Amino acid sequence: MKPSLVVLCSSVLASLMCLPAQGVEIKLYPTGPAEDSAFVRFVDGSGAGLQITAAGSDAVVELDAQSRASAYMPVAGKTTIKGELAQGKNTQAVAVEVLPSEFVTVLGVKSKDGLQVHTIHEEADDFTAVRASIAFYDLNQSCIDAGVQVAGRQVFLFEHVEVGKWVRRQVNPVPLSVQLVCAGQPVGQPLDLGTLQAGERHSLFLAPGDSASGFFHVKDAVAP
Repeated sequence: MKPSLVVLCSSVLASLMCLPAQGVEIKLYPTGPAEDSAFVRFVDGSGAGLQITAAGSDAVVELDAQSRASAYMPVAGKTTIKGELAQGKNTQAVAVEVLPSEFVTVLGVKSKDGLQVHTIHEEADDFTAVRASIAFYDLNQSCIDAGVQVAGRQVFLFEHVEVGKWVRRQVNPVPLSVQLVCAGQPVGQPLDLGTLQAGERHSLFLAPGDSASGFFHVKDAVAP
């Protein structure tokens, strides 16, 4: 791994380590040497509950409407993690290749065709501990020209985001509510992110399906 990526990865991991883990995390996959680690999390994209089972293991992580995302779990880089996502009677096998220093999100979402799985790969980004970091993941084809505004103001945090893409930016640590915008029009109700704290990292997801209900927020964390 290049030295620059080592520094970036270390700074991002340090910032995540300052955040509380979301519930009791279970180790799903083995880790490798720190310099080769990647980080994987699982997200319930529909809020209907999601169960993650690692291949070759009895380890299981349960997500629900109150805890829609696992913490980032360190895993060995240059490997493929395998398992199964389950939502009620619907199941979907997953096999995700991860590279050193990557931050990978595996999102399961309920659809009329069963359980869909979407995988997002991110590289470590530059980080400053005096600001908060927010990402927006657009996975919804029905929201044209997706954007996110500061609620009640004509100020965009993100605009013209393409489907299947993600963007991240740093913001001042202030109270913040955000509004989803599709084709220039507000959709659904604003999301209250609370008062952001310096060093925090947050994720905004726009999952497939209904745009209003598919827009949700999680605070990033890393498993201890």
